[in-house]
Amino acid sequence: MQFFLHKSDERGTANHSWLHSRFSFSFADYHNRDRMGFGALRVINDDTIEPSGGFGMHPHRDMEIITIVTKGALEHKDSEGNSGIIKAGEIQYMSAGRGIEHSEFNPSAKKKTELFQIWVIPREKGLTPHYEQHKCDMDRLNSWALLVSGDGRKNSLKIAQDLCIRVSHLFLGHTLVSDSKKPGYGRLLFVVDGEVNVCGYTLKRRDELQIIGDETFEITACRDAHILLFDVPLENFKREA
Repeated sequence: MQFFLHKSDERGTANHSWLHSRFSFSFADYHNRDRMGFGALRVINDDTIEPSGGFGMHPHRDMEIITIVTKGALEHKDSEGNSGIIKAGEIQYMSAGRGIEHSEFNPSAKKKTELFQIWVIPREKGLTPHYEQHKCDMDRLNSWALLVSGDGRKNSLKIAQDLCIRVSHLFLGHTLVSDSKKPGYGRLLFVVDGEVNVCGYTLKRRDELQIIGDETFEITACRDAHILLFDVPLENFKREA
């Protein structure tokens, strides 16, 4: 297997009066030709939105957009007439398809909102726009819970790409084993909080490890940890310089 470690402090950054972001891959004014995405996975943004701050109406197309709120809440409105407030512990899914406009705001005048926004390249262009909210109430203590998939199995969010996102909360000393993957796929492990060891690599808060290979591997918690594991199709996705 091949391993590519990306430390938290190596990410791109953007700081505005109302928004503070860390970018795993090239985004907005941050451009790194070696960090253009990982197969169908194009964006992992780690955002903090100040009270009452947010994005006004803006367009997207041909992208699967997944938002995981970890603190506070996020208010969504779009040009298809959808609206909702996504709270901590919930996921928002928007398939931009042939084109959609939306806004995202922190509805609180006092509390910050923290979230991860994930962009995935769809399997085909020009799809019908779609919006959905989903509660993340499945068991994830020392086990994998499936948040996102291409077929909606195990009550996961179904997106228009054969990509999976799993989550786990690991207690100190506990070990989880990954699935083996079919050829043409890679895996990306992202540490939301805590510390884990994977095949000799120590990953701390907001560190990321890309794994190329079909074999299983073990993830052991060096401290209590909150982790995301992406199973990503790699073939037919060219990195742009």
